[in-house]
Amino acid sequence: MNPLGYKYRKSKNDIYKKDGIFVFSFYFSPSIRFGSTTFTAFFDVSSPVIAQWRSEQEGTEETYDGIVGTSIARLTHRYDDFPRYEVSTLLERERSIQEISGQIQDYALPFFARFSNLPKLLDDVEQEGFFPHRKGFDVPKRNREFIECFREYLQKQ
Repeated sequence: MNPLGYKYRKSKNDIYKKDGIFVFSFYFSPSIRFGSTTFTAFFDVSSPVIAQWRSEQEGTEETYDGIVGTSIARLTHRYDDFPRYEVSTLLERERSIQEISGQIQDYALPFFARFSNLPKLLDDVEQEGFFPHRKGFDVPKRNREFIECFREYLQKQ
């Protein structure tokens, strides 16, 4: 466990934090544990609330709980693609760790913080999507599902 409240989940090989109705996680693809020297760092926001809502909408038991996710670097204004980190020396490893840590601190954690004010986030997503700095990057269907699901959720609270 680290000081920010994130825990390692061996079953999914990710680092995650459950915060109320949302789960925030970071992971690498391909998995570093398989000895890969080339990987991409990702983040993800999911919720059992949206999984349940989708299940009711689709009339199925198992359904996707993801809300939004992409590479950590795509949150920045610098990257449009999935940058791959090449780590074959200790120096490259340290540089990659510093870059990813900086992106988490500067971009991912503030992105996650937006979920603490759900009414404001719903308004923002409705007006600009999750990624206003990446025109055309949002998935409209997923955004509509998020808005509809969590507006219903707030009405029930």
